[in-house]
This record gives sequence, C-alpha cells and structure tokens, in this order.
Amino acid sequence: MARQMGLEGRVLLGVLINEAGSVEEVRILKSSSSTVLDSAALETAYTFKFAPAILGNRPVKIWANLPVEFKFEELKPEIWLLEVKELQKAIAREYKESLIMDLYKLYKKLIFSPKKTIEIKVNDYIRLAVSDRTAKLWDGYWRLYPATSILFFDIIYCFPESYARFEAEEEFRKFFESEAIAIRSTLPQITADTIIIRLKNAIETLQNK
Repeated sequence: MARQMGLEGRVLLGVLINEAGSVEEVRILKSSSSTVLDSAALETAYTFKFAPAILGNRPVKIWANLPVEFKFEELKPEIWLLEVKELQKAIAREYKESLIMDLYKLYKKLIFSPKKTIEIKVNDYIRLAVSDRTAKLWDGYWRLYPATSILFFDIIYCFPESYARFEAEEEFRKFFESEAIAIRSTLPQITADTIIIRLKNAIETLQNK
C-alpha cells in the first residue's frame, strides 16, 4: 500500500530492550505523518534483536531511541530483469518453493514501485521476463500502459501448485481495485474498459477451475 501511494518517511521510536536483548515495548516518539508507515515501524521493531545494556556485570532493561526510515530504492529495470532470469534458471534446475517465492518478491518490487517512477519502457523488460501465455494478456497494450499487473499472472500460470501462486492470486484481487482506477484515469474509456475486462476474465477463469 505504501509503495502504491509513493510514501516515504522517518519514524522515531522509543524501544524498551530487555535483559535478553529483545524488544519488550515500543512507543512512537515522532510520527512519519503516515499511519501506514508508523504501523509498519511499530510492527517491525518487535522483531529486532539487540545486545543488552550492561550495568556493572549484569544485563538490564533500557529504553533507547530507534529511527526507522522508509525510502524507495531506485529500481533499474535492466538489473531487475537479470535477477529475474537468474532465478528462473535456478527454478528450472531445481523446483523449490523458496526460489519461487524469491521470484515473486522480485516481481512485487516492480509491481509496487510508485506509479510516478514507472514508465512505459518498463514493458520491454516485463515482456522478456514473463512466459508467452502471460504475455498474451497484454497483447495490443504494450505501448499503452505499464504491464505490471500481469506479473501476478506469471506466477499463477508458471507455478500453479506453489504457495506463491495462491498468494499472488489473493494479492492481485486487492491490487486490482486501485489499479483499475489508475488505468481508467490514464487511458481512454474504451481502452481502459477492455484492459480491465481482460484482467477480470483472467482471474475469474482461475476461480472457476
């Protein structure tokens, strides 16, 4: 959600670190002004591990300030494609759920990049990344709108028995609501409606199988 909204920011947390180095309590000392980022920072902070503070010769509880920064890393499509191809080769050599999930995570880096950073030329890389079956979903539209949506379907089509496939299907349904709005605000009505209907039909076909 934060990626789609293009959110960046910095949260300052106060964390209570116990004698074992685990985070016992978290407070927001300075908000990022975004509840999405603040919530993510709070949730993530509980997973951190620290070296416990020492008083004398024994560990003690201590409050510490912890800044958490959310910043987009620049995504270079040519490097993204190389990483995709390497993972696809690795999966072809040995079918492993962990590798498929890594591929899906790499797809999501592009899918959820802020819209302002995605240009139509990204389609040249997506076309080289996906299977022929997946590419057909975007026939006629490669020069009209970024094809990031079909990356969900590439996981679904190529790895139908994987856990990543079911995650991709679920996440596409959530993603599609906002993506349909973006498509309609960018393209002429007839073109937008055609793309949206094609994607709806694709997901409904999966549901009916």
